[in-house]
Amino acid sequence: MTSKQFGNFIEAAADLEGGIGLTHVTDCANLEGIVESGKLEARHCTVFDKNLLYLFYGKPAYRRKWDGESTTNLGFARVCFILKDDLSLQANRMLPFDSGAFFSRYRHAFYDKVGIEAFDVEPLIHPRKVVAAFYSSFSDYFWMKPMVGLSFPLTKTIVDSYYKLITGGLKEAFDDRCASIELQYEQSVPLTGQVLAIIAPNQMFEDPDLMAQIDAWGAEPRGYMLPNMFNPHELGGRLYDEVERYLKDENLL
Repeated sequence: MTSKQFGNFIEAAADLEGGIGLTHVTDCANLEGIVESGKLEARHCTVFDKNLLYLFYGKPAYRRKWDGESTTNLGFARVCFILKDDLSLQANRMLPFDSGAFFSRYRHAFYDKVGIEAFDVEPLIHPRKVVAAFYSSFSDYFWMKPMVGLSFPLTKTIVDSYYKLITGGLKEAFDDRCASIELQYEQSVPLTGQVLAIIAPNQMFEDPDLMAQIDAWGAEPRGYMLPNMFNPHELGGRLYDEVERYLKDENLL
């Protein structure tokens, strides 16, 4: 079922002033390759069978599968890149949710003939308009607090289903990825002049080579405390807190 209902609804929405940037979350073990290449590289995606780089608008929404218990290996800790807001306009595709989780977790929140393409938003439309369509502020988007009481006619069933998804109006249990704007890039993204901050465990910033590269990128290092033994699955909340702190310090949120 092909429809431009959702995209047309977003295009007609109001806009918000400002912006909260993009995020990319990965394992600390990948920092060496990123420092050497100086860019975030598009990798083969098994979902869409092409090379893609995934960024999210404002939120550190990426979830890495982790079936283990606690570890002392810092390579499994999370690092978050916060990138400039205007980079969103270079995306090849924009969706209002995590595409991987769409297929694995909330595909059945929608009518069975509605495919993921029904939620495409033209990349040249700024993510701010997706935020403005369902939230009163960037802060409400960040903490997943949609406007209350929105209603849509029967001709907007796709929009209505998405609204019910992000407001908990469906019986299925979902996580915050259902309300995190995803941007897909078919090309790699150079970091020089694009990265604003890098959030990682304090121990990572003891590396002088990494610090030199962060300085060359023009980024701000932001460390967080990590115990000697930690569970990588539990670091999502820590990243949210640190990203929020950065955005507030910069008067972006």
